[in-house]
Amino acid sequence: MTLTSFKRTAVAGTGLAVVVLMAMLLSSPRGRAQAGSDDTWRIQQGFAIAPVPLNLTGKDPSLVGLGSYLVNAIGDCNGCHTAGGPPNFNYLAGHNPYFLLQGPTKTDPATYLAGGSDFGPAVPPGVYGGVPYPPSAYGSYVGPDIVSRNLTPDKTGLPEGGHTLPQFMAILRTGVDMDHLHPTCTASSPSPSPANCLPPPVDGSRLQVMPWPVLSNLSDYDIQAIWTYLSAIPCIEGPPAPSVLHNDCK
Repeated sequence: MTLTSFKRTAVAGTGLAVVVLMAMLLSSPRGRAQAGSDDTWRIQQGFAIAPVPLNLTGKDPSLVGLGSYLVNAIGDCNGCHTAGGPPNFNYLAGHNPYFLLQGPTKTDPATYLAGGSDFGPAVPPGVYGGVPYPPSAYGSYVGPDIVSRNLTPDKTGLPEGGHTLPQFMAILRTGVDMDHLHPTCTASSPSPSPANCLPPPVDGSRLQVMPWPVLSNLSDYDIQAIWTYLSAIPCIEGPPAPSVLHNDCK
């Protein structure tokens, strides 16, 4: 899930190669698209570049492979959803392609898609459309920092914190924040409320920073492939709720 930001220095790399398993391809739930013969190379490449071991039990290998290709070769999801920090971000030490005298590019599996990249406030101070922002009603308040979520599966095996395929599809189609972490502010005195709110005109019901308006153009089959791949990667434990990175692997 890529976006243009300072985090572009942390991009997804090549990783562990796994045996390519092929199966009958599933059609899209909405019939918008389905995998075809032209997807064979993408599926194979997806398995070749997956940077972590994959659990294929009960999963369609073609969906997993295609999902890996979309996540790791096209979407650069780990570029934003890595749990790594400077200097290597999502790369293993000694394998950062942006540095001198490095070994082959390798993604750090310990931080892969575990979330935590801080993109700052959704409404930084400034002038928007010729009007100073934030509005005087909110003073200098610009809202909480937007932090990327943990996309790894939880103990149920469902990815992205335990979301079902229909929920995941709704997230990518509409940007709805099903965790309701940053609601739109409805009051400004004595302090903006509810807590951790985003001042208007930002819509707190929608995920900020994440490029869901672009991802909404994916076919249903592509979204299903991404979801299936994310259910096949290892779970990375997160801190306890209500942390934005909460994830229970046990």
